[in-house]
Amino acid sequence: MVTQVYAHILDEDRKVNAQKFEQAFYAKPDLRNSHPPEEKQSIDIPLLIEQMKSSPELAKALVALISEQENNG
Repeated sequence: MVTQVYAHILDEDRKVNAQKFEQAFYAKPDLRNSHPPEEKQSIDIPLLIEQMKSSPELAKALVALISEQENNG
């Protein structure tokens, strides 16, 4: 008797979950307003070099960042 009651409850839950899954999986979203991601901006190397020449702290921070990336990866 106990297994019949619980089996019925679990069966109902499965049916409800299956219906929710079908609705979410087979939904047809409106993709007309979606756009591809924007491209990353390129780095202006000459400008970066000029900034590092005028700011030694920036150059030190860049060197520290690069060495940290090399140590972690």
